[in-house]
Amino acid sequence: MVIACHVLLGVSHRGCTFMLRMIQYIIHLTLLRFGPCLSQADEKLLGDIPTDPHATEKEFALINETTVLAVCPNPDCHFTYEPTFRAGSPIPIYPDKCNYREFPGGTKCGTPLVKPRCIDGRTIHLPIKPFIAFSFKDWLGSLLARSGLEEKMDNAWASCRDGSTPQKEMKDIFNAQVLRNFKGLDGQHFSAGGSEGRYVFSLCVDYFNPLGNKQAGKKKSIGLISLVCLNLPPEMRYKPENMFLFGIIPGPNEPPLTCLNHYLRLLVDMLLEFWYNGICFSRTAAYYYGRVVRCALICLVSDLPAARKTSGFASFHHTQMCQMCHCIRRPDDTFNNSFATLGKRRTDEDIRKSAQAYLNAESQKERTEIVHNTGIRWSELFRLPYFDTSCFVVIDAMHNLFLGLVQEHFNILGIRLNGTDKPTPSIIINIPQQEIYKLNIHERKSILRLIRTLETPMKKELKSQDGDTRRRVL
Repeated sequence: MVIACHVLLGVSHRGCTFMLRMIQYIIHLTLLRFGPCLSQADEKLLGDIPTDPHATEKEFALINETTVLAVCPNPDCHFTYEPTFRAGSPIPIYPDKCNYREFPGGTKCGTPLVKPRCIDGRTIHLPIKPFIAFSFKDWLGSLLARSGLEEKMDNAWASCRDGSTPQKEMKDIFNAQVLRNFKGLDGQHFSAGGSEGRYVFSLCVDYFNPLGNKQAGKKKSIGLISLVCLNLPPEMRYKPENMFLFGIIPGPNEPPLTCLNHYLRLLVDMLLEFWYNGICFSRTAAYYYGRVVRCALICLVSDLPAARKTSGFASFHHTQMCQMCHCIRRPDDTFNNSFATLGKRRTDEDIRKSAQAYLNAESQKERTEIVHNTGIRWSELFRLPYFDTSCFVVIDAMHNLFLGLVQEHFNILGIRLNGTDKPTPSIIINIPQQEIYKLNIHERKSILRLIRTLETPMKKELKSQDGDTRRRVL
């Protein structure tokens, strides 16, 4: 009952603790009806009832395996340390101070990592800034234990196996050229694994304000790192129960530039193990005697700032702002006309060469010069031998197309179609009138903001009409 209330109804741990204690109290009162003294069996029965919901979740194997890493509190460092354990002791051990050197022969960071805490009369040292990383193996094992999912994940390769006819209309990522030509470690198509499970994933890194995005509110930012199994059908991929949350990047501010690599390092280690050796699960829902599973990270899906920071590309303000070609902004180009022509296509080999030069640099001045010339920094994703950042970093379609940033940027940059002086046509979103009344207040405010972005003649035309006409126009 407690597990059902917690998992399905969203009851908090505090509420579950109250329920467990009330259950214990009610059973105690029931046993007292037979006499004021309880038997040894009755006392054992009461003692076996857990008082902590964590123990109940552990019995049902609902607690995922986690690793608590110590993060350097220095806002310019963010280096992470995995714990070590003494034989037979569950108490984690962390270094007292950060020993990270950004450059060979440089000075150590030296920032304190732990603080003392007294638990049951014993002093232990815990991280000042912890980062909880969930186990990808444990999560994938629980996903494969669910009945029916494994068959759907294996059948996803049917549209891109050798000999299959490419579809003219692409409806899924498996119809695209990248996955149709994606090779495994053995040189064959990645799906040709025999009895092995071959699955591909997308990575998402995003930041948000936990206090709410208010104009006059506090500016805080924490991030999340998550994976989505692309072998699942599109209607199931992005359900919360089917997504893997690797960890939440602690705030109060985003890690600068390449410091995000310290959080990705453990995740990349897990993915490398799945790529080179594979993981043998002792039993899955479809394979009673177990099977070997290999996985690959096939794309990075994030907004533009997070994608640049994760993949190692420089900011979109950089002179080489494109991740796909060498389109260079000229210093004397105040109207950004240099972006009208595409540059030479970037290749994975050139990008990795520039990233390795950045990693091997011995001073910050040398790294700054490399970024200025190439627009590339080091990323932990370059450790994945198959990850091609020139085409695996997905272009941000949500902000560019669905929210109309492309149209807005065309107007800001002064770009006109076919060399004419006419502005880019406005985009009219057609929503049936009966659907307007189903929208909540936030969605209606979004529609009003779209109205304000229309051209002045369109505004005047809408204002001259009655309310029903304006809704029909929308």
